[in-house]
Amino acid sequence: MNTFNDPSKLHDPGGSVRWPLPPGMRGSAVFSPCGKYRTCLERDWTAEGEAPRTIMYLGKNPSTADAVTQDPTCQKETSRAQVLGYTRYLKGNVLDYRATDPRDLPQDPALACSDRNLPDLLSMAAESEIIVMVYGRLHPRYAPVVGTIVEAIRNTGKPLFCFGRNQDGSAKHPLYLRNDSPLLPF
Repeated sequence: MNTFNDPSKLHDPGGSVRWPLPPGMRGSAVFSPCGKYRTCLERDWTAEGEAPRTIMYLGKNPSTADAVTQDPTCQKETSRAQVLGYTRYLKGNVLDYRATDPRDLPQDPALACSDRNLPDLLSMAAESEIIVMVYGRLHPRYAPVVGTIVEAIRNTGKPLFCFGRNQDGSAKHPLYLRNDSPLLPF
């Protein structure tokens, strides 16, 4: 796919750590036409003829992962999903603007979260057995957006989990936790 036809290549979120998907893992991603926003990321390693077991992770903001490459966070989350017995991973974020460093997010919360984000998150939630909240700490200016999204996800009735909470009540980001950190109710 060339850059002209691939919106993920139209915006550089920064970062240089990217790996190809492992053998047997299929991926897809949904980007805005400008490439600045990624609302959905999927990884599927379900065996042929088997029904998928789907887990969703709700993170902070997307980084470099796309349909064919992993970034450090998605690599850790897919590995953990496999250990937990899931065969399909869906990834969404409370803010869908792509930036490796959260300090590079737009200051205006309305620009850090597209209009497509919440509908796509709810669609992924509907396909998932459980949802793991992993959005970490964000600047307080994003609190209204984050609160709206967390409440909407909670209202799906799906079981919500996390790997612990920060002092501000946000869900801990898994990149900074041990691989054997237990899932806890959110």
